[in-house]
Amino acid sequence: MSERITDDDDTKGIELDAHGDPLPQGTRMIEYESYERVIEGLKIASDACMHLSKREITPEATNSRIHLALLLDQCRRICVQHAGIDDVIRVRPTEEARGEPLRWREARDRLLEGLRQASGGARQLATCFRIDLMWSNTARQLESLEESIRNPSACGIPTRCCCRPAT
Repeated sequence: MSERITDDDDTKGIELDAHGDPLPQGTRMIEYESYERVIEGLKIASDACMHLSKREITPEATNSRIHLALLLDQCRRICVQHAGIDDVIRVRPTEEARGEPLRWREARDRLLEGLRQASGGARQLATCFRIDLMWSNTARQLESLEESIRNPSACGIPTRCCCRPAT
């Protein structure tokens, strides 16, 4: 049975359980769900890079997109290994996009969403579950990558950037 302790009648107060501990607020996420969020986010981002590579005009730009996808795959493999998950399907490299690739804007949005999910999951692991510097560094690097894609002028390339559509 919970009781409500309040300082005054105008506030809701903090609900306590039978032992006097505060009752949890909001949605609880288990640790495994945070791992899933990181791994799936990196997979979505890598897949989006493969779609973006099909939209590029120059071989250099295509190779740059494929290289980013491979780096995200490598990051995903490291995260799976560090998490201690024994699943060979999760560590398979991303295949090239088959058929008609996604539109550029849709693929870019998926890339950003995948990076956002992966960095959010890593941040959850760093602060809520593991208190592990590796997850904190992963979150920071993914957030930095997302910001450089979101704001191409910040990446220091004055001309065509990896973040702008091919013309």
